[in-house]
Amino acid sequence: MKKKVLSICMAMTAALALNAMDYTGTIQVTQNGQTSTGTATFTVLDQENGDNLHTIEMHVPLMGNDLILRLFDVSSSSSSRITTYSAERNVTTDMGSMNTIVFARVIDGLMTANVAIPNQGITIWFNTVGDHFQLPNSNMEAWTASNGEPDRWHGFKTAGGSFAGTSAALVKLEQSNDVRQGATGHSAVMTANSIMSIVANGTMTNGRLMAGSMSATSTLNHAEMDKSNGTDEFYMPLYAKPDKFNVWLKYTQGTANANNKASVSVKTFDGTYYQEPTDQEYTNLSGSIVGGQITAGDWKQYSFPFDYDSYAANGAASEAIFVTFSTNGNPGQGSKNDALYVDDMELVYLGNMTDLRYQGTTINGWNPAVTTYAMEMAGEPNLDDFTADIEGVSAVLTKSMEQNQDGSYRIAISVVAGDLQQAACYIINVTKPAAQKIPGDVDDNGSVEIADVSVLIDVLLSGNYEGINVLNADVDGNGEIGISDVSALIDILLQGN
Repeated sequence: MKKKVLSICMAMTAALALNAMDYTGTIQVTQNGQTSTGTATFTVLDQENGDNLHTIEMHVPLMGNDLILRLFDVSSSSSSRITTYSAERNVTTDMGSMNTIVFARVIDGLMTANVAIPNQGITIWFNTVGDHFQLPNSNMEAWTASNGEPDRWHGFKTAGGSFAGTSAALVKLEQSNDVRQGATGHSAVMTANSIMSIVANGTMTNGRLMAGSMSATSTLNHAEMDKSNGTDEFYMPLYAKPDKFNVWLKYTQGTANANNKASVSVKTFDGTYYQEPTDQEYTNLSGSIVGGQITAGDWKQYSFPFDYDSYAANGAASEAIFVTFSTNGNPGQGSKNDALYVDDMELVYLGNMTDLRYQGTTINGWNPAVTTYAMEMAGEPNLDDFTADIEGVSAVLTKSMEQNQDGSYRIAISVVAGDLQQAACYIINVTKPAAQKIPGDVDDNGSVEIADVSVLIDVLLSGNYEGINVLNADVDGNGEIGISDVSALIDILLQGN
């Protein structure tokens, strides 16, 4: 077990980097209630002086200065592509020594990190992820395309099929200033129309619409997605399985009918061809939201959970996400001027720990909101003895341990959501049990024997106290080791008490 060292600049020579990775992203620094934002760079360097040891260097903008924090001998732990770093160090800086706590996590070259400097009242949030794990233009604020459709989302203006031109002229997808209470900006609205008494549903998708038939119920009229089409415009990759899909919706009807409902469909799949409405049984699906039927009403936030278990038999990867909104869940149903408004979509990735156990028993005082615990162990802890229950289909559990200079241990057990945003690091500080005094057990073998008299006499004659239990050698308890302790020890042996 490697012992951690104080993070002083002199130690840099002992931490020569084999490899270095720079992460540049946004940073939010809060000091005594005052918050500032900016950009910063975190660097992780592999060290030569130990397996799986790293130096983390942070350049933090603070009060007009560039505060440099370096933490040495930081161990890492990896699981399912996610690597975590957890450490607490006294860091020497130009502003003095700072006790610094870091919890960083990395996936696919992206990093998020929580940093705390408690004595200075400083907390730091660092993030390079951006919207990598989210749906592009999820807030419906980007409308740069000349066809009037929201960026990365599509209606009939970009449809294919022999009847695409007719559909594009009649079925609208456009920008709206109608937004939910408390919001600003824009939403997207799709509106149904009627063509020769046949209702054409308003539709928006992140795939591509196809208008291939005049029959509203024909599966030649569908939304599709396929990574082999050679363009990202109608394809949306997925980098981790989400647990929920949140979205704000408003549904109005041209002709009131309680039986008519708008629809939301969200599927995860392997990226090969898939369409809705389906024209065959597809086995490339890995998941789908539960629900998706929307009744008429004002703005409301919906939260749809994903179901992956029902698709497990397919054995399909989750490499793409296919989203489709429609003014009616049934093709050709509903009425002219039915309208569905969409805004502020979010993929939710959970990362919670619901139980933490040692050797199968929940640790004393366990509470998910409490992140620091203390335990006593006579020997070196075994990380395999610590298990946990976590929540989140893409969440991972990591465990690491380091030994402090005083012989105690710092164990970090972390849960991290698939998008790195939601995470928690639980620290278990392990110390040895306090020494118990056994008066007379001078050689510290656990029992009081005649040999202890000989050892004690030798100590008094030589003045060498090395190798004895000094606490136990003070038999009479007067705070000193002398000839009176020999007499007290002999009395103990004679009396058997």
